[in-house]
Amino acid sequence: MDIACSVGAERVALITEEYRRLNREAHEDPRYGTAGQMHADLVQSVIDRSGARALLDYGCGKQTLSGALSGVEYRGYDPALPGLDGPPAPADVVYCGDVMEHVEEQFTDAVLADVASMAGKAAIFTICCAEGNRILGDGKPAHRNVHPVEFWRGKLSAYGRLEEHEGIASKPEYRVVVWKGN
Repeated sequence: MDIACSVGAERVALITEEYRRLNREAHEDPRYGTAGQMHADLVQSVIDRSGARALLDYGCGKQTLSGALSGVEYRGYDPALPGLDGPPAPADVVYCGDVMEHVEEQFTDAVLADVASMAGKAAIFTICCAEGNRILGDGKPAHRNVHPVEFWRGKLSAYGRLEEHEGIASKPEYRVVVWKGN
């Protein structure tokens, strides 16, 4: 069984059950899924500028972003973590950090569409554009969806106005706010 979302009347797969299991195992490492707080300044800035009341941390991992924000209702969603894997509710702002490079390639467009559909005002993406060091239990890299910035820019421009920010990680990354509406 795959994890899916609804697009209109159609159910669209977002992750295979096997990959979900592999990521659940990876999350047993206390260091895995902890990057959220690194981007708290950008996320807080978008919350403040948009007047957001709710934030959805899409692919929240250990939820390290939650304690670094103020003035917003925080909601976490992660398909690999029991208790956080239920269908998320939309929010004013959606943060999707250190997620897209982990998405199975065949689900790239579906996950991007799901994130965009959840965001009322803006979606924030932080995407690593380089191979990672972690190998999952199947012997394959955790970063399965590595592309240059231009690839992600092209995909994300379909969802709104892009506001690009300089990366802060040691590896090349694309940090972008997708503003919905005008």
